[in-house]
Amino acid sequence: MNKTELRQLALDLRKKNPEFQVLHSQVTQQVAERFYQARERFLGGLANKPKKKKPHKFLSLVYPQSGWRLSNTRDVGQGKNKKKKARLKQNWVFHFDSTQGVPRKPSVSSVRQTLPFRQNPRFLVKEPESQERHSSEEGEPVKAVGVDLGITRLATLSDGRFLENPKPLERSLDRVRLLQRALSRKRFLSKNWLKTKTRLAKEHEHIKDFRRDLFFKLSALLAKEYDLLVLEDLNIKGLIQSGTRKRRLRLYDSSFSELRAVLEWQFAKLGKTVLAVSSYNTSRECFLCGGINKGLTLEDRVFLCPHCGFILDRDLNASLVLLKRSGWVPPAVPVELHPIPPFPSLGLRRHGGTMIQEAPAFRRGSSLRVHNGRGVYTKWQSR
Repeated sequence: MNKTELRQLALDLRKKNPEFQVLHSQVTQQVAERFYQARERFLGGLANKPKKKKPHKFLSLVYPQSGWRLSNTRDVGQGKNKKKKARLKQNWVFHFDSTQGVPRKPSVSSVRQTLPFRQNPRFLVKEPESQERHSSEEGEPVKAVGVDLGITRLATLSDGRFLENPKPLERSLDRVRLLQRALSRKRFLSKNWLKTKTRLAKEHEHIKDFRRDLFFKLSALLAKEYDLLVLEDLNIKGLIQSGTRKRRLRLYDSSFSELRAVLEWQFAKLGKTVLAVSSYNTSRECFLCGGINKGLTLEDRVFLCPHCGFILDRDLNASLVLLKRSGWVPPAVPVELHPIPPFPSLGLRRHGGTMIQEAPAFRRGSSLRVHNGRGVYTKWQSR
């Protein structure tokens, strides 16, 4: 059956079931279209065989044109970051680009009503992206920077700046484990099971949003200051397969592939260049003479060249090697590292050369771990 026949079959089945008649007709057609797309992906070798969705795992319904409305529409942001913010009474998520404000019934757009586990009543409508290009008069990049990605330091720049890895998943792992343990003790598909499932999904969504917020702010900072970005072409899959269990967790938490995709998107939007060079022996190669330190291990954080005696921070030396491999040589080698100032939305402040998280004023004090028979919670005591 083709797509049209599947959509008509879905409408015929909807007429036979009184419970489905409360849904808009286009919602039923969208379900048939999803099945058609899943079948085509399977026949094309892009996905596994489609399976029947369980009721508690079917997370959304799509309203392409009607059956919904927007309220409380207003403008937020200024300049290139100008967007339109809207709110609906129910838990909906919609995606479309608008050039003439927010239409009531867009022809090619869709509104998605989320079912349990993913509730987000707020949403933003992005204005069309600016096509402004930034390049030098001669067409050549003016400023270049090499970026070495790592687990301890998320990014080390060739100009001496670095960004510590906040490790959002590792910091929230205790909370995730507690919710997962509580979920396993609930009766399947009960009200408490659904509530706990929603809290667990929100925790994972917070981790994802925190990470993406950091990546976009870092990419905006680099795209504003540099015209050429040099990254190492990492084999993330090979690193994960060959690492220990804790190292695999931190590699997943760092999400280098997503960071690279965000950097490439941000630089391409401004007409700038991202260059990926080979990552082979970038940490062992000397930036000054090109010699290889074969005895360097992961525990060694300072690079010492056995050929010329060049001494420098391991990650900084790797970022300089990446820049050198791309054909760019910095005018001077930075001696000391200094952190990138913390971004406003992360709740971090600088203290003694590092970034730490500070508790709100009403929660400052000593903490006491209390066990109440069902779980462990933290009780704060004033000093």
